Amino acid sequence: MQFIFGPITSLLGWLASLLYEFFGNYGLAIIFLTIIVRGLTVPLNVRSAKAMMKQQALSNKQAEIKRKYPDDKQKQQEELQKLFQENGASTFAGCLVPLLPIFFLFPTYYIVQQPLRYLMGVSNSNIKALGDLLGVSGVTNDNIKLINFLHKDGKAMSTAIKSGLVKMEQIPDMKFLGLDLGRTPTWNFSKISDEPEIFLPLLIIPALVLLTTILQNIMISRMKPDAKQKREDKKRAQNNPAFNAPEDSGARTAKIMNIVMPAIMLLTTFMLPAAFGFYWIVGNLMGILQQVLTYYMFTKPYEEKKKELAEQKKNAFKKKKKKAELAAAGAGADGSVSVPGKKSGKKKH
Repeated sequence: MQFIFGPITSLLGWLASLLYEFFGNYGLAIIFLTIIVRGLTVPLNVRSAKAMMKQQALSNKQAEIKRKYPDDKQKQQEELQKLFQENGASTFAGCLVPLLPIFFLFPTYYIVQQPLRYLMGVSNSNIKALGDLLGVSGVTNDNIKLINFLHKDGKAMSTAIKSGLVKMEQIPDMKFLGLDLGRTPTWNFSKISDEPEIFLPLLIIPALVLLTTILQNIMISRMKPDAKQKREDKKRAQNNPAFNAPEDSGARTAKIMNIVMPAIMLLTTFMLPAAFGFYWIVGNLMGILQQVLTYYMFTKPYEEKKKELAEQKKNAFKKKKKKAELAAAGAGADGSVSVPGKKSGKKKH
């Protein structure tokens, strides 16, 4: 994983170190790192929304293709792909953006677990030597273990500084708003009772992770470009079973992920330092903000324009129908048409 995500981790780590140097606060560094990272994905979110709008605009033609080739799935896919290519739509653009937070997940994990290396600029060799000196193992992959040990043991802190392997200003303060982001939240009652001042406040991290993850999923499902159309289709199917269509695999996968992801994130926050859960909370809030902005800037105007065009089409149909009815009403029994102000009658021979 380090080999794959090494470059992006180094870049984000450098950025995080600048933020920590500027704010002098670990929590604020994480907040603004998250804002910057999520901000970089805004253009991709916009592109994804536009791609989904294009797909929605082609929904009638897609349904026509499926009706035309009901038993030939391969032909369906070929025709659908051809339709998308001709209209500049993509079947993948809408699927890539939800994966971006996962792409940044591993680099952020390394930065959170190794703040001495990425934020404070302490070399891996010095971190390992310091761990050997103090008898703390596995510190190169988990700097927080070493940081917590140094903050707890004044003698160890003095030994570390005197060794020259680390400077006092290179040992970050992991506390933010009364929360020790270097400690891992726990549901173990005995551990909580031993240090209630540490672990009781930390329980807010898993709670907020769960709440913001669920809220973000709800916002995405309600504000994505095809959400309104799907709600209307579902309501129509309830009134008339003939309109009931089988649920596609993408929708089923989304439903499963909406249940599984909050559960996974909740469990993860009890396995990793609170800083990681804190990052996920800020990321979820940024995701919600992005979704709202995308909706009001692109999705809602598109839906309003679509509604306007539908009304124009409906009114045009009504006018055409009314005109035909008037023409039919004005026709005589023998096919002659009466003219206002003149008496109608049969032509005498």
